[in-house]
Amino acid sequence: MFHIPVLVDEVLSFVKNGIWVDTTLGTGGHTEAILTRFDKVFVYGIDRDIESLEIAKTRLERFKGSVKFICSDFRNLKALIPEPVCGVLFDIGLSSFQLDDAERGFSYRLEGPLDMRVNRTNGLPLERQLRHLTRAHIENILRDYGEERRAREIARKIYSLRDKIKTTGDLRGLVGKDPRSLSRVFQAFRIFVNDELENLKEGLHSTLSILKEGGRIIVISYHSLEDRIVKQFFKENSHLVVLTKKPIRPSEVEIASNPRARSAKMRVAEAIDN
Repeated sequence: MFHIPVLVDEVLSFVKNGIWVDTTLGTGGHTEAILTRFDKVFVYGIDRDIESLEIAKTRLERFKGSVKFICSDFRNLKALIPEPVCGVLFDIGLSSFQLDDAERGFSYRLEGPLDMRVNRTNGLPLERQLRHLTRAHIENILRDYGEERRAREIARKIYSLRDKIKTTGDLRGLVGKDPRSLSRVFQAFRIFVNDELENLKEGLHSTLSILKEGGRIIVISYHSLEDRIVKQFFKENSHLVVLTKKPIRPSEVEIASNPRARSAKMRVAEAIDN
């Protein structure tokens, strides 16, 4: 089953005909909705997860000629996109396809290898990286990326057993049973492994080099660290006017049908010159 994209109608309300970039194509949900609704849209679909891209190619097969698939990181937008565009979409969260795959190691609920790489062809899995981290570095990761109050205590446990941590279950056992702490710790390590916050900062700045005047940036984020970066970027950039005074949230109806949409926030800005 394909991943269910969040805030689809809300995204479509800001889309217009022209060339778009879906920087986090995933399995193709938002792009499918855009290409279904608009008949004069071309989409550059970017994702660094090769496995997700393959699913997207199947999902979007009927739109051949209207979408180009690119396996890369969206921080490289300026180099990847050869022409000005009228819109850029970021959906920063993981897909259900990624979260529900135990082999990826993203979920504390599933037993599997402690990997956490979005692109498993690059870099080292978390279980190998842990061996080279200091206790202070682990503590900083948990505090800065997970906003975990027990960062020092948990970091001490992880550091003392870092050579023996191989699976999500091993890490879960050291954190404890509190689902909020588990969620924050797994989030923190995922952000660290994939350099997510720096990617977002660079990706947002790179949109300014490809966006036409009147073009729009749509960003869906899922936790306060990401949302803070987006809000600050929109506020501080003189080339942009913010179209959403407050972030757009999913309706209760959407949350009931797709609980993973609960934490989503969408912000939109428009380029006034470039």
